[in-house]
Amino acid sequence: MRKTCSIRLLLFGVFITAICSLCMGFLMGTRKNWNAYEQRIALLQEKNDILLSQQETQEEEQNLPTGSVAEPYAYILFAEEGYVAVYHADKKTLYASTDILLASLPQDLQAEITEGKVIASEEQLYSFLENYSS
Repeated sequence: MRKTCSIRLLLFGVFITAICSLCMGFLMGTRKNWNAYEQRIALLQEKNDILLSQQETQEEEQNLPTGSVAEPYAYILFAEEGYVAVYHADKKTLYASTDILLASLPQDLQAEITEGKVIASEEQLYSFLENYSS
């Protein structure tokens, strides 16, 4: 009986040791995975911060005052058969023909229109047309 009890105690000790070893291995493996997980999170946070700063920089560049950036022109005024004609910036597509006589305009404006007067926006174009239309 004593041998059976000793064998049982030995088996119980081996079983407890095996369970403790498995638990320790699991905990150590989980700790390693946790460290890798924390490193991935740190890298993702760094990338996120970089992307946010790039986005803020792009937004700041887009919100610059219009005076600091040269706006592309939209229309060009030309003299055509004694009248002012409005062309798109490509200088080929006619936007509108006007009834404004070139001869009725001031000399300096006539010279500008003969060479091709650049108009930056639709607002400026309409302002010009309103001022010089009869």
